Amino acid sequence: MCEAHRDLLVLLAPRGNKFQSQQDASMSAIKNPHALSSAQDDAELFDVMEPPPSDPHGFDIYHDRPKPTGEKKPRKAVHAHHDWHRSAHVWLVDPVRRLVALQKRSDQKDTFPGRWDISAAGHVEAGVGDSRETAERELAEELGITLPGKDNVGTLSFGFTCPAEQASLGGCNCYEDVYFLVVDSSTCDFAVGGAEVSAVRWESIETLELALRRHDEAYVPRVEKYLCAFFPHLENICAKEV
Repeated sequence: MCEAHRDLLVLLAPRGNKFQSQQDASMSAIKNPHALSSAQDDAELFDVMEPPPSDPHGFDIYHDRPKPTGEKKPRKAVHAHHDWHRSAHVWLVDPVRRLVALQKRSDQKDTFPGRWDISAAGHVEAGVGDSRETAERELAEELGITLPGKDNVGTLSFGFTCPAEQASLGGCNCYEDVYFLVVDSSTCDFAVGGAEVSAVRWESIETLELALRRHDEAYVPRVEKYLCAFFPHLENICAKEV
């Protein structure tokens, strides 16, 4: 078994802004100045988007973009009515060690509480910047990472936009703008926003793919179209950086 298949599931706790072992996970957290005080805000406004075409090939994830209806709704209403809206995903990738950072969603989250998820993510609010600005804000709020970063943090790069219909699974119906950030996992520092995130760990690409493709309930599910674009994109990043 190659080195990339080892389970490098080191739990991280925000103590001294450094990675901590599982034994240290109960230590008191250093304050993240960007962290939110609650897991979500039901009153935040989202732009409602048109649903994607019924034809699965009708939305090109690399070129097409969601179309707004002109309507704005509070988060709670959007989720209750299964309206389509937008989110930004950020995956932290260490291409040398073939690792990605995962966050464990807090038990207070209204969708998929307590499951392992994207490094950082959040909804795009109406009138509060575009998805890239959302991605940067979520990195700061959830992981304490601000951009531009230090020498061990690369540049945020856009990958694709995937329509994900997951309201029936306990999630929401969202156009997911997916970004990637190359980092050095051995020196990357986190300050976890505890209201939204309960833990962070590094995991091999192979372990993550196996878990998502077998629908492991410890992880937030991803639609097939997402997976078919995501893992080849990771391989391209690893090939370029190594």
